[in-house]
Amino acid sequence: MRRLLRWMVRGLVVLLALVGVYVMASVFYTSVHERRDVAQSAPPDGRFVTVDGVRVFARMHPGRADRLPVLLVHGTAAWSGTWFELIPALQRDGYPVIAVDLPPFGYSDKGTRVDFSREAQAARLRGVLDAFRFERAMVVGHSFGGGPALEFALRAPERVERLVLVDAALGLTAPPPDPSSAACRMLAMPRVRNVVMASTAANPLWSGTLLRSFVARKEAVTPQRLVAYREPASLHGASAALGAWAHHFACVPETGFSMDPARIRAIGVPMYLLWGAADTITPLDQAMHLQAVAPTSRLDVLPGVGHIPHIEDPGAFARTLLDTLASPAPLAATDDPQ
Repeated sequence: MRRLLRWMVRGLVVLLALVGVYVMASVFYTSVHERRDVAQSAPPDGRFVTVDGVRVFARMHPGRADRLPVLLVHGTAAWSGTWFELIPALQRDGYPVIAVDLPPFGYSDKGTRVDFSREAQAARLRGVLDAFRFERAMVVGHSFGGGPALEFALRAPERVERLVLVDAALGLTAPPPDPSSAACRMLAMPRVRNVVMASTAANPLWSGTLLRSFVARKEAVTPQRLVAYREPASLHGASAALGAWAHHFACVPETGFSMDPARIRAIGVPMYLLWGAADTITPLDQAMHLQAVAPTSRLDVLPGVGHIPHIEDPGAFARTLLDTLASPAPLAATDDPQ
């Protein structure tokens, strides 16, 4: 029995030592890897827009002059370079496309004191439209990007021709976060959360596993797509900024218009919901709840795909989105049915 106990203790010590080595190696890798300068490394077809002191990167893809632009708002860990086949499909149909990087993602601001609230992110979307001199746009928000997109539509309906929410992570049915929880207290400490980020979400060893956990069609996570998703991870300050955002996302209650069912019900913008039938991140019942909150919205369910339909079935998603953008608008809540 004593021999067994000694082996168990030795095994635990070895395990803890291995974990320690892994964490130290991850932190060292992050310090060495995150060396690229944001401004010097940004794709040349984009530009920086400063909104309330925060630099936002956005890329403009031209289309026909008589078409309103489509403003694409990405999800968690994505950026303007991860729409892949969707942007060319929209351009072939004549749409100008603006793909934005919301902080802290992509090539936008890597500060740790940035306001990550939906109200602040919505103001950045408006600032990007202003910078590109567009009064109105079709707004498409995916996953985490659905919150800022909806917030923008609620606060500036005159700027949004129609709103498309794709597997949106709005948190309407989730309990509010508990800032006093152990996880939130840990995330509130920059040094601790930087180590956690370096060992998990910011570590390229885990990026493929994490991305595959979001999709139903695992083959959609190709090496080429992984390279694109990982590109901004080598920017200076990337993991620290991601940690600051993670603290806000997980621990700070949202108070914007997009959390108010009464405001959503009264939305004055035609709203469409596109949802993956096999989504396990924001399951279909969340889409149905949102449609119940906003009965004038239209829900289209995409079969056989999960949380990221534009990489799981690019052709079907592009066709559905194009049909959505071209279809007669449903009656907005503030319209007079008479």
